[in-house]
Amino acid sequence: MIEKIIVNSRTTEIHGTTRTINTSYQQSGLTEDVTLAEIFTRLVTANDKLGVAIDRSKVESILADKDDVRDEAVRAVGYLVQGYLYSPREAVREAAATVKKVFDKYGFAVTQESYVVESSHISSMLGDLAAPDVLAAIDQLRGLDENIANLQAAEDDFENTRAQFAEEEAEESTQPSATTLKKNVVAIINDDLVPFLRYGERFQASTYGNFSATVAQLINDNNEQVKKRTKKIKANRDSL
Repeated sequence: MIEKIIVNSRTTEIHGTTRTINTSYQQSGLTEDVTLAEIFTRLVTANDKLGVAIDRSKVESILADKDDVRDEAVRAVGYLVQGYLYSPREAVREAAATVKKVFDKYGFAVTQESYVVESSHISSMLGDLAAPDVLAAIDQLRGLDENIANLQAAEDDFENTRAQFAEEEAEESTQPSATTLKKNVVAIINDDLVPFLRYGERFQASTYGNFSATVAQLINDNNEQVKKRTKKIKANRDSL
């Protein structure tokens, strides 16, 4: 008998399994079945919306990665300036002190600020570092200009991505969440598709038997992954 798909499957698991079920349906020879056609029209529509929601959530993860890059760029500037403070050459030490005075207005703590505050501080820092007397000092500190250029590039890349995320976030605020959309897909599978195929498998096995068996296997594969993950989490908790 076809089991229902586990409700607490991940959104990506539900989305992927549903796509595969639909592929199997398209190859089943049952696309002219009126009831199945109606079910799959709703199922595919709901799953496509889920796919869009999943893609939206990826942007935030990308943004976090780019924030890590600019944080490292900030540290690269700060640590290099600190190193030059210990140069045996007095002129280099004086140049490093000039640049460090600017850097210390913002400091390494800037990397712990919110996205908006950090962007504001980095932009101000870059502006201060572009002052004529500071640029003259930077010229005496080999490699620092490259680190500053890397910081500028990392900040620009972050801001471009953040602008994209802002557009996506504005759109997302008017759209159902991935969690809600997952529930819609699961409901169509468990409340409509599975009961229909159970009935068809029992009373019209020659027509629906093969497709029912395929769907049963796909759902079973998904459920097994969920069960394994749940057991692993429980085992880890028990070992604490």
